[in-house]
Formats: sequence, C-alpha cells, structure tokens
Amino acid sequence: MRDNPSTMAGKSPADPHLNHWADFAAAKTVREHPGRELFTCAAGITPSGVVHIGNFREVITVDLVARALRDHGVKVRFIYSWDDFDVFRKVPKGMPNADVLAANLRKSIVDVPDPFGDHPSYADHNIAAFESSLAPLAIEPEFIRQSKRYRAGAYAEGIATAIRRRDEIRAILNRAREATGARTMLGDDWLPLAGFCDACGRDELTFELGDDPYRVTYTCGDCEHREEVDLRDTSRPINIKLPWRIDWPMRWAVEGVCFEPGGKDHSSAGGSYDTAKTLVAEIYGGKAPSYVGYDFVRIKGRAGKISSSRGGVVTVADCLEIYEPEVLRWIFVSYKPNTEFQISFDLDVIKIYEDYDRTRRLAYEADSGAKSDKKRQAARRALQLASPEHTRVEPGAPAPFIPPFRHLSMILQIHDGDLEGTVAHYVESGEITTEEERARCQARAACAWRWITEYAPDDFRYRIREEPTTRALSDAEATVLGRLVKVLREEPGIREDDLVPHMRTLCEGTGLDNKSFLPVVYDLLLGRPKGPKVTTLVTTMGGQRALALLEPSLAAAAS
Repeated sequence: MRDNPSTMAGKSPADPHLNHWADFAAAKTVREHPGRELFTCAAGITPSGVVHIGNFREVITVDLVARALRDHGVKVRFIYSWDDFDVFRKVPKGMPNADVLAANLRKSIVDVPDPFGDHPSYADHNIAAFESSLAPLAIEPEFIRQSKRYRAGAYAEGIATAIRRRDEIRAILNRAREATGARTMLGDDWLPLAGFCDACGRDELTFELGDDPYRVTYTCGDCEHREEVDLRDTSRPINIKLPWRIDWPMRWAVEGVCFEPGGKDHSSAGGSYDTAKTLVAEIYGGKAPSYVGYDFVRIKGRAGKISSSRGGVVTVADCLEIYEPEVLRWIFVSYKPNTEFQISFDLDVIKIYEDYDRTRRLAYEADSGAKSDKKRQAARRALQLASPEHTRVEPGAPAPFIPPFRHLSMILQIHDGDLEGTVAHYVESGEITTEEERARCQARAACAWRWITEYAPDDFRYRIREEPTTRALSDAEATVLGRLVKVLREEPGIREDDLVPHMRTLCEGTGLDNKSFLPVVYDLLLGRPKGPKVTTLVTTMGGQRALALLEPSLAAAAS
C-alpha cells in the first residue's frame, strides 16, 4: 500500500513517525468512511479446530490497524467474532475421543461436546485456548459469540431482509459464480437460509416460506422433525441463520465495520469479498469495510497451508514458548500483509532474534539529519507497534540491555538451564543495572532455554561434564594444558578479558596452536570436540569447576 497517511484526521501531514503499512491502511480506512465518529475494526474465525498461528495473522493485522487509527486520533472499536454457530464438518486429526466428535458431525460447533472434558463445548475449548494466548500480546478485542447473537434473535431483521430479497441475492451470487467459471448456478428454489434442527441439532434442513418473511418452516432430513420458527420470538433459542456468504455482509451493516482483512483465498477478483461488497451495498444498504488481503504463514520445514484439520498445528502459545511477546509481534509487524513468510523453530530462531535486536538498536539511535533517519523512524514505529504496551522509543534514548540470544544460549547451557544463575551472570558483569533489564533478561532466558531443550539441533546443545574423565595427552598437550591449569589455579575467579591474553600465548614453543589444542579442552569439559568460546566457557563456569574437570588428565600424564 502506498496511501498517504497525511490525510488522516487530527494529525500533522509532516508526522514522519506514522510510516508503517498499518498507518497507510488506517488512512485509507478514514478516507473511505468519511464522517464516522467510531471506526469498527473486525476479525473472526470459526473455532472448528485448534486456532493456529496462521489464523493469528488476521487478528494481529486488525490490532495493528486499530492501533494506527488510535494514533491518528480517531475512536476505535475492535471486535472479534467467534463463528461458533457454523457447522462442525470434519474431525481434526489427533483429537482425543474422536468417536464423540464424529457422533456430533453436522451440528453447530457450539453444541459439540468438548473431547478434552474441560469446557462446556468443543468451541469453548478452542476459544479459551486462543483467547488466553492473546493476553501476553496485549491484544484485547471485544469478543462476540455469534451463536449467542443468532440465538438471541439479533439478526432477525437481517435474515428477513435476505428472505424478502432472495431473488436479488441469488442473481448476485450467480454472477459471481459465472465470473469465476463455476459450472452450476443457484436454482429458482434456492433460499438464503441455513440452520440446525431443534430436535437433533443437525443441519440437514429443508426450508419452506410463507407470506411473512419472519416466519420460516423447516423439515429435518435427519430426524424428520418439522417446525415453524418465528425469527422475532426471543422466548426460545433461534437456530436459523444465514449462509456465510450472506452472513458476512449482513454483519458488516449491523456492526458498522470500517476495516476487516481477509485471507488471499477471499481476496481474488470475483471472490467472497467482492461478492460481500456488492451484497452489503445492494441488499443491506451498507458500505463494505476497507480491506487488506493477507497471505499465508507457514512453519519452516512444512509444506502447504496450515490446517487445523491436519493435526499437529502450531499455535500462538507454542510460538510464545520460544519468542518473547514483543518479538512475536515484531515478526508480523515486519511483513506487509500480502507477503508470505515462515515461523521458524530451528537455528533461524537465532537470526530472528538478531534481526529484532538490530531493529531495536536502530530505533534507539539519535537522528542525524541524513537520509538514514528514515530507517530509524521506520524502526521506531515498528518497535512501537511490536510493543505490547505500545511504547514509543524516543530518539537517542538509552536502550535497556537485553542479552543477545546466541550469547544467552551459551551462558544458559553453561549454567545448566539455571535462569537465576544466568541473570546473575549479566548482573555481575555490570550489563544488567535495572529491574526492567533483569525481568527482560529472565523472560528471554526462559524462551531460549525452551528452544535449546526442545528445538535446537543436537550440535548446538552441550552439557558440562558432571564427572571428570581422564584423557591421554601428548607431551605438547600436557604442557599447554598445564599452563591453562596454572592460570586457573592462580586466579580461579579470572574474568574473560583477563583470560584472553593468556590464551594467545598458551601454545608458544609447543608446535600446537589453539585450533589443534582446544579440542582437548572441549573434550574434557563437554565431551565433544568443539563448543562455545573457551574463554567464555571457562570463566562462566568458574575456575574451580573447570579445574575439577581438567586436572585429572594432567595428573595422569605426569604419573
């Protein structure tokens, strides 16, 4: 998008801080909906399975645009619809009590029992898991349960309107079908209705209409139950609804939606968004929201679109195990919605953290008056949108210390995963000086340790030996190891900066160099031929601990 954000209400056209794609989308939204006092931004999903990280792209896209609208000085309502009144069509792979789920196919998702036994329904289970995962990310929409809205009669007028104008709706849908090359068209007997049997709960309904558009009679093809429903009768749950292609634009009109994104499968010419745009204008007298199409999010190492029905999906909670909330938000902030990208759990995790830290350093730099200021301004805006607290970075402000992920991973492993000991390492080094820095280090260390133990490749992991081993040493190896041991005996608390000069001279006059000697040290300390920087390894684990593992081989060589 290249819309000019300077047209936004209440902001100076010269504000260089509002430079993100979300700002451009916000500007477009205001231009397309003039005169609005409240801008409603909407997202939603059907909770028919685990709500995965791909689904998350929709909600964070809306969150970013909602934040941008507020920053531009307009009032925002952010709603998230749980389409839990949709049909449960397929049992996802890997589910417990799959037979219970299978027995409830074709029912409303909100009426399917929770196979885990933790919640009133299967929909409730999936909803609770996703909503709780949003809390650390400070995404706080107004959640709407569409099952409650429909059953309470909130859409009676919308359904009646569709019934009255069914011929026009059918013509619009058939034009879209024809434009996309569909072979079949909706017949004259088609009705814009769906729903669930009041007796058996399934959706095998055949509808009949009379003169009153608020009264619908159905016959269930599954249990043969027949009933007349008055859409205005709120004394009982109403189980009649609109098909989703009509439901979507109807709700745009009812809720006054000004912005809503959609997946690229909805975004093609003649697709569901185009159809909905026509329906909301011609049938419901409303206006389509400003729209952003977003591409898929993939998991590195997996092919194809993420699907809840395939099982083994990656959730927001899974990602928060290894990505700090601000870093996970930043990943999505960094890509335009129409760009496909991957979430990584392999060694690329290190690179993602390094890229985030690079953006962070750039954001805190003072402006210089040069062209490079634009990159700093973009970094500040990205960091603000990534911040759960929406904190704005002031140019030239000191950046609170956060340990680099790679170095932190090394320190963690030397401390055998002891988070407090790891944080203490940075406190003792003088790098952590505030409680804020301590808390941030602790949070990143927890993510790093989970990544190390669950996802890091084997050659990245190491553990310090618990018991010493005796290794045969050549005369030259014994000489060099003896020199290292002597340094550690004389200065068991030696700092890394002080050990480095000794390492440069250890091998002098022996025919060895660090490349040929250091595998001896790594073997004695880690049981492998290589590892982290020796000076860091030895000084972090401490001289006494290192000596306990190095000295036995030296003693054996001398005997």
